[in-house]
Amino acid sequence: MQQALASPLFRSLAVGGLLLALTVGVRAARPHHKHHRLVLHTYADPDAVYLTAWRNGDVTAPFEGDKLVPLTFNTVALVSDGCRWLGTETLEPIGKGRYAYRYKETILECVPGANPCIKTPRTGLVTVEP
Repeated sequence: MQQALASPLFRSLAVGGLLLALTVGVRAARPHHKHHRLVLHTYADPDAVYLTAWRNGDVTAPFEGDKLVPLTFNTVALVSDGCRWLGTETLEPIGKGRYAYRYKETILECVPGANPCIKTPRTGLVTVEP
């Protein structure tokens, strides 16, 4: 039995197993991204068009650890008024699991004779849900 433990083949297998265990351990120790749901709480004018990341419901975003970082979402669209608009949504951390939300619009360009819609800025709150 001692010959089997001292054989080059066994040593190779033992070293390979040790390296594999270390590699798995290092990968497990790396921070991983958790995906959380961002829920928007704000007023929406029923007659307005918002260029928002929340147009299809809540947003899912990856987070590394528990610390919130500022986020910005930009959406560009050609609107029926003949103008190309930029909607910018800014999220600033204000506490555990909460962001202050600010939305603004910028007209990037319009076709000649266009009658641009009015801008509809808004503010609110975004909560981070598991």
